Amino acid sequence: MASHASTAFIPQAAPAEPAFWTQDLSESSPLALHLSPGGSSTTHNSGQSQTPPAQTPRSEHSQNGHSTQSDQNGQNAAAARTSVAVACVPCRSRHLKCDGGVRCSRCRADGVDCTYIKSRRGWKGKRKSKPGENGAPTETTTLNGSNGLVHGNVQQLPSPEYSYSPELALGGPLSSAPQSLGLVAAAPSITQYNLNGTQRLNHFGTTGPPDAISAFFLYFYDSHPFVLPQARLLELFKSRAAPLLELAVQFMGSSFLPAVPTEMYKEALNRTIMGANYPKDVYSVQALCLFAIGLHAHNDVPRAGQVFGIAQGLTLEIGLNRLDFALIHGNGDHVVEESYRRTWWSMYTVNGMMAAVNPGVRFTLKDVPTDVPLPCDNEAYFSGRIPYCHTLQEYDEASFAPEEIIFSSFTYLIDAIRILGKVFEVARLDSTFEYHAVDVVDSYLVNWRLHLPASKMEIIGKNGEIDELLFQAHMVNAGSTIMLHRPRSNLGFGQVENVNVCVQPGQILLPTQTREIHTAKCLTSAENISSLIKLPGALVNHTPFFTCVVVMASVVHLSYWSFLVPDGQDDVIKQSIRLDVGTLQQYSNTWSIASVVLGQVRGVAHTLFHSKKAMSIHLWSSISPDDVIRSVIEEGGSEPLENYSQLIAP
Repeated sequence: MASHASTAFIPQAAPAEPAFWTQDLSESSPLALHLSPGGSSTTHNSGQSQTPPAQTPRSEHSQNGHSTQSDQNGQNAAAARTSVAVACVPCRSRHLKCDGGVRCSRCRADGVDCTYIKSRRGWKGKRKSKPGENGAPTETTTLNGSNGLVHGNVQQLPSPEYSYSPELALGGPLSSAPQSLGLVAAAPSITQYNLNGTQRLNHFGTTGPPDAISAFFLYFYDSHPFVLPQARLLELFKSRAAPLLELAVQFMGSSFLPAVPTEMYKEALNRTIMGANYPKDVYSVQALCLFAIGLHAHNDVPRAGQVFGIAQGLTLEIGLNRLDFALIHGNGDHVVEESYRRTWWSMYTVNGMMAAVNPGVRFTLKDVPTDVPLPCDNEAYFSGRIPYCHTLQEYDEASFAPEEIIFSSFTYLIDAIRILGKVFEVARLDSTFEYHAVDVVDSYLVNWRLHLPASKMEIIGKNGEIDELLFQAHMVNAGSTIMLHRPRSNLGFGQVENVNVCVQPGQILLPTQTREIHTAKCLTSAENISSLIKLPGALVNHTPFFTCVVVMASVVHLSYWSFLVPDGQDDVIKQSIRLDVGTLQQYSNTWSIASVVLGQVRGVAHTLFHSKKAMSIHLWSSISPDDVIRSVIEEGGSEPLENYSQLIAP
């Protein structure tokens, strides 16, 4: 491995250019803090009944008119105090009433931070309800179409900036509103579909969308399984010990549910992070890592780099890279200790993948010394039966052991990321040292594939399910091979340079072998990525970073089709391009970054398709690839753009 750096160095995201990080964080931006209009400081004990005074029926056994009037006045005063236009995040996530203070009484009693989320829509005003018994008004709570929960005939302070109800919870089914209050705790179920067009099922085997936390475990968790297993994580959320992590899990889960407003969680996370209003612990590291992954997948690339830089700094600040961290803070709970170890290694692997596709992230954790043991397989982690933990040294020496040692799928992903770090190092070398270094790193990539045990060669398990960590390991190996060889191959010219998301800018380097060898290695890796696409199972369950690896494969396929395949002999490569485009189209339903790059890939494919149709097959076959490349470079710069107007995608 590379030489170790001091752990005192706290990494931050490295901007590509000043404009790259431009972000409106002013008070007028959507991220600005908006305090509740309530302002009441009335003490409200969280241990009391959840029935607010405004919803308590008026007593029919008043002793006289004076007492009746006093009761009604008291109830109206209570309603004015407790029924507000918005609830704070902690009260909303627990489905509890909030009195709307700058710091509400419930948050003061619980000793937690009290924050509010700014709405994107206008406040609709109060709504009149039908008269109750004896002519007394009663409060009703109904579902009003797209505006959520609406309260009727209750004294509320107007707020034109909120359309959320106090009862509209950010969280999943960790707590529910009593049915006797007439509250609607969730939006009505609507039909949801998987990427393959089948109707989506939730964890209970019924149609309809699950809640955000359930969606996180259903669609995302297997790809990045470092937080506690579901049952344990729900217990943690109920204890309110990890508020930032709860928001991050809901943010990722809501990304898979069109009916759930993802932007709401994003605003809450941004506000909390900007104010450093979260504990400096391992759960916050997990939250920041999840948030950075989600931001990148939603094409907020600069902000993703910033958030991941914060996560890197906190990781080293609390010493997550040390063996004793899990032992000291795990309190003898082997599942918690394993989660802490997985958090470090997930930060390491995500750092590598993020550095490959985000210009604002550097692979800083590559040079951080660590003695954290390697993670176990998912089956052991989920069952709670944590086995003996192997070390990185044992893995490196396994090739010389008298018998084969099989490590976890997570371990092979970690090693694939280590090799990716060596690819980054080669990219920084000059031509004097490049020749030998490229061959050495290529040996690492080939040896990784050669030394995989037979049980890890097959990504599909005996149960017919994809091992998502092993899937990522093969994905990283194929992407690293393309990154190493494409700049030294014949695949770096032409219209493919218009694809600039998820891929590094094109550069032509001196080949360490013949360019044909580098080209062949790129094509083999691109086909390996196509094989990953064609595995049985839903594409949505793969890591969001797979989107960028598909882009790398599409650039190779388009380059090969553009210059090296004669017209009429290109059916196979055209099917590969169609596979890449179809995959990106499916991912665009979930991740915004796929929508952006899909347009770029389609534009290049459209241009190349019509260009090749305009050429005679005989003319194409009679010209060598080098002549074509040279003529495109020499003549393309001087030719007026309007001459090619018919070939450019509309």
